[in-house]
Amino acid sequence: MSVSSSGRMVDAAWRDLPVGCLPLGPRDLDLAATLDCGQAFRWRLADDGWWRGVIGDRAVRIRRVGDACEYQVYPSRGADGEALLRKYLRLDVDLSTLVEDLALRCSRIHPALRAHPGIRILAQPPEETLLSFLCSPANSVPRISRSIEQLCERHGALIARLDGVEYRAFPSKGTLIKLPDAEYRAAGLGWRGLGIRVVAGRLLLKPRDWLLTLRSVPYVEARAALVDFPNVGPKIADCVCLFGLLKDEAVPVDTHVWALAKELFADEAASGHLTKSLTGKTYDRVLALYQERYGPYAGWAQQYLYHWRRHGCQDG
Repeated sequence: MSVSSSGRMVDAAWRDLPVGCLPLGPRDLDLAATLDCGQAFRWRLADDGWWRGVIGDRAVRIRRVGDACEYQVYPSRGADGEALLRKYLRLDVDLSTLVEDLALRCSRIHPALRAHPGIRILAQPPEETLLSFLCSPANSVPRISRSIEQLCERHGALIARLDGVEYRAFPSKGTLIKLPDAEYRAAGLGWRGLGIRVVAGRLLLKPRDWLLTLRSVPYVEARAALVDFPNVGPKIADCVCLFGLLKDEAVPVDTHVWALAKELFADEAASGHLTKSLTGKTYDRVLALYQERYGPYAGWAQQYLYHWRRHGCQDG
């Protein structure tokens, strides 16, 4: 291993790091569905069965072993790796109770719950969540993931080099506002780079951790603060609310969720209350319908349905 001039170890091996264990069965946490369901973009499944990613300024790997999940975190910082993952994976949410409640509310969600019972909504760093979802307009999840990976590889601060693989933090907003168009084009983002630069600049004008403070305000207030930013519409705002700000009632409405809405709320569609195109008014109506049917965890219901539809509506 090697140590940087600051005294921080840069090169290391995963085998030299402590291994922690979370007693979570597959129905408490479906790793593949949770980490690869379109809510986060920095996780990769390695050939050895470990999911590898970055949470803030920490390199993490996690895998299922029977009815538990083993994990490693670098830097380990004593025993706080477990606390980091418990917060990130929202383990404060009783998933079995949540799933039971959703099942009682609507029989149409049953196939999605059977197919992927262990999906959890993550508590991601809000700033990274916002800037990442600015990559999403007219884009696919695999392409967004590749673009973010390239931005991080080229412009993110190095966390460590583990088994020869570099782990880097998400680029800072100060870095992102300085990147030329060519760098965004090289990452496959093209015109989206301008939106990222503009929003990063606006964030620099806000107090430190301003986005994080939105976790403590009501959903409607947090959403309004987000759509006040240029290039942030209702869908991106709802993604940030759900995946970064713990607003479980937020429902990001994209083409998949819109198509599902026309099936779930057929009476509304038949009566003409759901227009053929996803206008702003229709978006708000779809959001309200999901919230009315699925209650305070409407966003979780949306994610189960979204992932189920994205993978061919195959029952489990």
